[in-house]
Amino acid sequence: DGFGRLMAEYVVGNILSRELSIVKFSRQQQNNMWDKSPAEDRRMLTSITLGVLGVGSISTEIARLSRAVGMTVWGLCRANKQSRPEFNRLTTVGNLSEFLAGCDYICNVLPSTTETQDLLSGDALSSCKSKSPVFINVGRGGIISEESLLAALENGWLRGAVLDVFKEEPLPVISPLWSHPKVTVTPHISGPSVAENIAEVFVRNYEKYVNKQSLDHVVNWEKGY
Repeated sequence: DGFGRLMAEYVVGNILSRELSIVKFSRQQQNNMWDKSPAEDRRMLTSITLGVLGVGSISTEIARLSRAVGMTVWGLCRANKQSRPEFNRLTTVGNLSEFLAGCDYICNVLPSTTETQDLLSGDALSSCKSKSPVFINVGRGGIISEESLLAALENGWLRGAVLDVFKEEPLPVISPLWSHPKVTVTPHISGPSVAENIAEVFVRNYEKYVNKQSLDHVVNWEKGY
């Protein structure tokens, strides 16, 4: 899946950027500053646990690439599922608090449904306070309110956030997320529509349609995705 691979590269790329303190060193360069101290917090990827909210095709690509570079990957799903080779561990929403508490990075890939709206709002992220992970959102903005996200950063439940999706897009110019020192904002580009990928999906589905096979990327209107 080309889209999934692109989004996986976005997620892993941002994790690497955080661990290498790329943004901090870029700011130092702008101020002609030579300071090695940000590198003292660097961790090997083999010591990092990534928690992925959702276990669909995109999440699976994220898990596959993350494990390939040495990370431990947990997946959160709605109901019990059989183990998958891409994930070290699968758990359900009923164990959300335990799931959040064990992650160094949390990546949301969940769709927008009545069940996922505000799943991480309120004090849900207080479970993260022991590890203070980075939250990466490539799913939908409705998973958490802006107020709850800002509070989690202020309280130290999260040490940072990488946001590619928002409840309102474009993100309003008055949003405090733009200038927050712990937040990276990108304009919904983690999975860009690349012509080659679109053509590949179309051809594959056309061949399946002609051969009366089940199509890929079919929307289930009852589930909402």
